[in-house]
Order: sequence, then structure tokens, then C-alpha cells
Amino acid sequence: MSKVAFNRVLRALASVWIAALFSSVAFSQGVSSIYSATSGPTLPSERGIESENYLAPTDFLLDASGDNFYVASEGLSQLRRVPTDGTTRAEGLDLSFKPFKLRFFPDETRVAAVGGLGEGKLAIVEVAKKADDGAISPVPMKLIAERVVGHSPADVCVKGTEDGKELVYVADRFADKVREIDAATGEELRAWETNREPFCMELTPDGKRLVVADRLTKMQANVSKSYAKVYIVELETGELKTVDLLNGNNALQDMALTPDGKFAFVSALLCSYSAITSQVSGGWIGENGLVCVDVENAQLVEVFFLDDAQLGAGNPWGVACSEDGKNLIVSLAGTDEIVFMPLEGVREIIAKRPSWARPGYGAYSYQSFAKGDVQFPLRVRVKFGFKGLRQLIARGDDVYALSYFDDVLCKATLKRNPPYKFFPDSYVAAEKPPRTAPGAEDADAEAASYAELCADLPDDPTVGAPLRFTKLETKLPLEGVEIERSFARLAPKPVLTTRRRGEIIFHDATACFEHWLSCVTCHPDARADGFNWDLLNDGTGNLKNAKSMLLSHETPPCMISGIRADAETAVRAGFTHILFMPYKEENASCVDDYLQALEPVPSPRLVNGELSESAKRGKGVFQRIGCATCHLGDYYTDLRLHDVDSKAPNDSIREFDTPTLIEVWRTAPYLNTGEYLTIRELLEKGKHGVKDGQFDELSKEEQDDLIEFVSSL
Repeated sequence: MSKVAFNRVLRALASVWIAALFSSVAFSQGVSSIYSATSGPTLPSERGIESENYLAPTDFLLDASGDNFYVASEGLSQLRRVPTDGTTRAEGLDLSFKPFKLRFFPDETRVAAVGGLGEGKLAIVEVAKKADDGAISPVPMKLIAERVVGHSPADVCVKGTEDGKELVYVADRFADKVREIDAATGEELRAWETNREPFCMELTPDGKRLVVADRLTKMQANVSKSYAKVYIVELETGELKTVDLLNGNNALQDMALTPDGKFAFVSALLCSYSAITSQVSGGWIGENGLVCVDVENAQLVEVFFLDDAQLGAGNPWGVACSEDGKNLIVSLAGTDEIVFMPLEGVREIIAKRPSWARPGYGAYSYQSFAKGDVQFPLRVRVKFGFKGLRQLIARGDDVYALSYFDDVLCKATLKRNPPYKFFPDSYVAAEKPPRTAPGAEDADAEAASYAELCADLPDDPTVGAPLRFTKLETKLPLEGVEIERSFARLAPKPVLTTRRRGEIIFHDATACFEHWLSCVTCHPDARADGFNWDLLNDGTGNLKNAKSMLLSHETPPCMISGIRADAETAVRAGFTHILFMPYKEENASCVDDYLQALEPVPSPRLVNGELSESAKRGKGVFQRIGCATCHLGDYYTDLRLHDVDSKAPNDSIREFDTPTLIEVWRTAPYLNTGEYLTIRELLEKGKHGVKDGQFDELSKEEQDDLIEFVSSL
């Protein structure tokens, strides 16, 4: 029996034991609410992924009247309308793809939805009618157009023009482009190339500029600087301006503009990838914050850190500005919190930063109070305990946050009544998730109440229960400030599979000491982040490029040096040596299940899901010049270590793991050194596997065909 097969048998036995354990014992990885799905049992492993009928909301809108939410359900491939009156049932419209982001058209009678992996789609859905007097009233949702818009679109914006046209802007994530599309015809009018994975964007209120943020860095990893980028598109001229961020800024997730369009705030990490990963305390490995960009001048002007001295704000995601310009709000997807920041105070810090100081100089104070009279703090953190708090909507004094893993809509209402009086450590201490407010339903009663709402629903996945909020304990961060909390279910409480629970744990920063980071911090989507890291499993001073975890359980050994015998060992070492927390075997086994269930994203180079004619020719070249000697089989790896002349000066070894080539198109930079940004550079300059001149002897067409094949895997 092979080692891989033997590990599979062990994992299967472990899954049976874990299923039995979870059937009777409530479980959670870190800190979670008693209302969360993580507090319940896990489905037996044999039920598998086919049992995962989660709503999995990825984005939402609230119409101007406040009468209806529109929710993108990735899990059910639906657009849902959820009335806010508490009595009307939710209704859904099935889509042909998994929607990821939503945006209203200017008149709010239609919604633009984008999503899908591989062949990306844009759906235009009619949701309302506008009367002659301007009144807008909902109508049954109807798909009125569907367009193919590239590969895995990650965001969408819509604007009207003076000549009556409507333009849709799509972040074509894996084509590394932003596209401008005529909404009426689907014609692409213009496109702009970004560096790597445009992921979020916003139009300025005047419609003159489009602000775009790449998700990940695409720079050489063995140099002194590496960071993701932000772009300003001047829509009148078509000029694309680049905004350089701080060294280590990465994992840009969401964006909000101030109401005047002056500043863009983007949630981001600041990764200390060159530091020895000997601890996480104090943000040693990575910090969590917002980058602030001056939109008109296309400049980074400030970085605001969301962490506190001994309490990290792991994995910030959603960003919103209140319409009145008073509050800046951020969701912490890894710690189940939202953060309120006074926008006036934030802008004051920007205005007062000395010209000689780098961004971040004035925004690092943990003790966010002025001398003398107590001021509203720079950050107030509010715990909910629902997993995967991501997208936000700010409306008046209310903030709504979507829980991706719990299918829940959270609501926080900030009430200020100065003068303020400071409660020592009240807003920085680790907070337990709130329970119900006095007089409200307890957890059992809440579950029973929601079950009653669902009892008479038809057997139709497009019909949902009315939206009912359960009030939670009010947070009192300091005297003069109250934050009311409540939540409402968008679907029945999920019953987790081991795979889904593993996915939650992978994204859970409460599983890390002081909550600074999670597995996804360095492995977004369980892939690579583009940095070299100095892990301690092979000494110090020898940084190595992060690896994707796709197929890691099928292609041992693990780590780029092959230091871990298999993925199971690597997962458990990650809890201990990166998150600095003892792990539970049942949790680690769930992460194993999640990672093994990962499926490759189809390459943007494929044509209708198949190799292009060029790639087919390249497959022959791949075999002929010996690439298949090491990159063989279904996973294009021989599961061995090889000396490919990539030893760095401080490396103690010469041989490195042969990685799978599946999804190699999205894992730059390449080799253990992270030196090469493209496959062509790897072969042409790095002579990887072709040091005897095999690549140089090919014709230009053969070279292109070979690269096309490898980039199509």
C-alpha cells in the first residue's frame, strides 16, 4: 500500500471517530456564539459535500427605502430578496452561476450580479418598477440579461452616462483586468490591466474615477519589497494610475469611499514576511488594518491598524462608511467582530501626519484617548461570534454584517451620549460572544422560533422565512457609548460537514494566540500569498516561497523543502508553530477534509474547458524536452526532491520538492526563491529543468506552445 493510500485509510478511520464524537458533543475551534453553527454537531463523514446546501451569502444590498435586502447566495446560486418588515417571506431567483458581488443600477430597478469560477457571468436582474412620480415598487425578480464577462469576476460597479448609456465595470479577477461593458449590448468598450487579481473596486460619487484594489502581490519574493497595489482609473481619459502601498501589504479584500469621494479605505494585511516566525505577539508575523488612499492624487496617505496591543484583529474584510460621514466600519472575518472608527478622527490623523513620516506613523496608537477629557476611541470592537463576518452595509446609525459561514445577518447600532468616561480596558479586552438581552429569547427559544417560521414554507429552495431579529446583549465600551446588537437568520442554522467545519477553522483567527492571524492569512483560498517566509522548520535566514495547499494531501512530502512527510503532519505543525496554539485532533482532521476537498479552478487559458490548439502542441513539447521526467502523472509531480540549482545562499539543503503543476498559472512567483514572475522567466532565465539548453533550442512558436500548455493545467 502506498503512503498516500495508507494516509487515506487513517483519515477515513479518524473521520468515523470524529463523526461519532461530534454527534453528541458541541464543538468550536475558537470563540463562537452559542447561536453559531460551530456550536452544534457535525454531519457524519459519509454524508459528504453533497449535504452542503448552505446559503453562504457573499454580498448584499439594501434598497433606498430600507424595505428589502438583496442577498447573493453562493451556496444555492441564487439572488434573494429579503423584506425587512419581519412578516413577508424571502424570495429567490435561481442563477446559472454562483454570485459573488452585487450592485444596484442607478435607478435601483435592477441589480447587477457577477460571479462564477472559470467562465464568469454578469446577470442583470429586474427587481422593481419606477412609476412616473418616481416611486419604486418591487416586482417579481426576473433575469433580463446574462453575459460572459471573463474569469471568476470578483466585483462589479454600475454608472449612468450623460448620453443615457449604462456602463458596467467588472473586476475580471484571474484575467488581471478591469472591463468596461455596455450594459445594453454586452459590448466591451475598454479594459485596463492590473497586476494580480483585481478583487474590489468603487466608483467615486461623481462617476469620474474608478478605484481598484488587487488582492495579492505579484513581485519577486526574494527582493526587499513586495506588496499588492491599488489603481485609480480616470474614466474620462482612460488613464490608469498606480498607487504603491507599504512593503508587506497584501490580501486586500474590500473597499469603501468617504461620502465626498476624497479617500478610499481598503482592508489589508501588513505581513512581516522577512521576520523569523518565532511568535505572533504584537503583530510579529502580521498586522491587520486599513490602507487609506487619496483618490484625486493617487497616493497612499495613511495606514490604520485595527489590532490592539495584545489582541489582534485577524483578517479584516468588509469596509463601509456611514452616509453622514461620522463612522468608518470594518468587519473582522477572522475574529467575529466589527470595528467602529470615528471618521472625523481618522481624517484628522491624515491631515496632521508630518510630511516626513511614513503612512502609519500617526495611526498606531493602541491607547486611543487624548489627554484630559476622554474622547471617543479610535477603535471600538464589537463581538458577535458568528463566523465569517464579511460584507457590510451602513445605513444611518445601523450597520449590517453578513456571516458567510452561519447564514446570518448581524446588526449593530452605535449610540453616543457624551461626555464619555473611560472604562479601563473595556474596548480592547478579548470579549466573549454576547448572549440574548434580558427579556429576549434564549438560544433554544430562538431556534424554536425560527423553526416555526420555517414550518409552513413550501418545499421550494427559492422561498425563505421572514427576517426576524433576535436582540443580543448591549455592549457598553465606555460611559456615554452604547452599541445595540442583534441578529437574524437568512436560512436555517447550518449543520456542518467535517469539510465545512475545517473551512471555518482554516479562516478562524480565534484559533491563533491573541487572534492575530489564521491559516488563510498566508494561504488565501488555501493557495499561496506570493511571499517568501522564514519558517523555523529548517533553520533561520533562509526564506522560502509559500506553497499552495491544493492537492497537498495527494502529493507528499509537504513544505517546499519537503520537511513535512505529509499534509496531515504539516496541518498539525501549522497550529503549533504558526498559530502558536495547541490543536485538537478533531479540528486538525476537519482541516484535512477541507483541504482534500479543494478543487482546481479552471485555467483562464482553457477554451471552452479544453486545451487550446497551442496548448495541445505544447503538451508534446513538454514530453519531448523532458519536463515530464519530474512533472508526471495526473498531478504532474514525481513526489520527490530534486536539485534544480535553486539553492539560496543561506539554504542548508540543495534539493526541493517537485510541486504539482495544477493551477501553476496562479501561484507566481516561482521556485523556492520566489524569483521568477512568469513561466517564461522560469524557463528562459532560470533554466529550470532545461539547463542544457532545451528551451533555448525551441522555436518561438514551440516555446509559446509549451508555456501555453503549462499555464493551462
